[in-house]
Amino acid sequence: MNVSRRAFIQSLIAVPAAAVITQNTALRALMAPPGAGTRKLVMVDLKGGNDGLNMIVPFGVDGGTYYSEFRPTIGVPANQVLPIAADVGMHPSMTALKSHFDAGRLSIVQGVSYPDPSFSHDFAQKIWQTGDPTGQSLEGWLGRLLAECPTPDSPAAAALTSSLTKMLEGTPGFVPAFTSLNNFKFPSDKKHGSDKSNREAAFAAISDGLVAEGGNLGSMATTGRGILDLIDLFDTVPEFEHIGVYPDSSLTKPLQLVARLMNADIGMQYFHVTYGGFDHHSNQNENDKHANKLLAISDGVSALYDDLAAIGLADDTIVVVFSEFGRTVYENGSAGTDHGSTNPVLVFGNAVAGGLTTPHPSMDPVDLDDDGELPMQADLRDVLGTVAQSWLSADPAVVFPGHSFSSLPIFA
Repeated sequence: MNVSRRAFIQSLIAVPAAAVITQNTALRALMAPPGAGTRKLVMVDLKGGNDGLNMIVPFGVDGGTYYSEFRPTIGVPANQVLPIAADVGMHPSMTALKSHFDAGRLSIVQGVSYPDPSFSHDFAQKIWQTGDPTGQSLEGWLGRLLAECPTPDSPAAAALTSSLTKMLEGTPGFVPAFTSLNNFKFPSDKKHGSDKSNREAAFAAISDGLVAEGGNLGSMATTGRGILDLIDLFDTVPEFEHIGVYPDSSLTKPLQLVARLMNADIGMQYFHVTYGGFDHHSNQNENDKHANKLLAISDGVSALYDDLAAIGLADDTIVVVFSEFGRTVYENGSAGTDHGSTNPVLVFGNAVAGGLTTPHPSMDPVDLDDDGELPMQADLRDVLGTVAQSWLSADPAVVFPGHSFSSLPIFA
């Protein structure tokens, strides 16, 4: 390459449509917080509002009668639940994660929400991604965390989506958003493929010449030269033979990309992965709709673990599975559930304490709130703040300003 990656990072101000990148005048890039070494974090975001009551099933809570009364047709039968405690179990499709729970690699934080929860998808997603219950923050919680970090030579975070997510906004560096490494290819004329290297060299020469001249045009040209550096960086990522057995799901591709990027060791440590389709207002169990989603989560995360274990990165990686809100306690008249509030959060990895971090909320109708929702057991800022503090060595007061933080026993 004609310029260093550090020079590229300092000069980058725009990108092609295939790669959305944030920017800041400081243009500091990202790396692990002090003392965190090479620790990695994968945030798996279940968009649409996952039904946590049918994922972590309270089959015996408060005697077990309320759950079956609230959900007479869509509830998971007690004899099919995979028990993980005397009164709580996992959905029968989640056998892979059940085995990890038994091995002490899965912490389940039950009843997670925040004060005055929103039932709007967009607003609730913004709250979860920023950690600001008012929804007014312009920065993501992970962006605030990474803003405190020194400058590496290449991107340390990525949104494996079609566009940048709120979680990583506010990062004083850059964050590529992409769904495939093929997004980063220098365009060429299909009729003259052999001329690709000449075209790229010409583009680089023009950009370098304009940069040398300075001025506004030179500043714009640094973008083009920087894009070539990003293309070169991703061109170094080798193919990866997956050890894990991934499910037939749209979640598989981004999880496999996580494994491939980690294996390439190009400095990427933080990933935001999204998986949609959880807004089950009707016919939730038809054709095993929700069960198949939970199967994809369970088998997909387990397969990622197998890949990372094979390349020696399982000890360095934590996966957090969450959704912008849960579903109603009561099933509706269309054999589905509507927008609810509290929901479990899964924290997975060799470093976690394992087990049920918080008790399941009471199912007794007298304990439900004015909206008929379960009482909150843990604030989302305490869950994510514990991840930030205990796993990434960050200060929760910086990541979640104004919140009175309480650490949770998620980690060993």
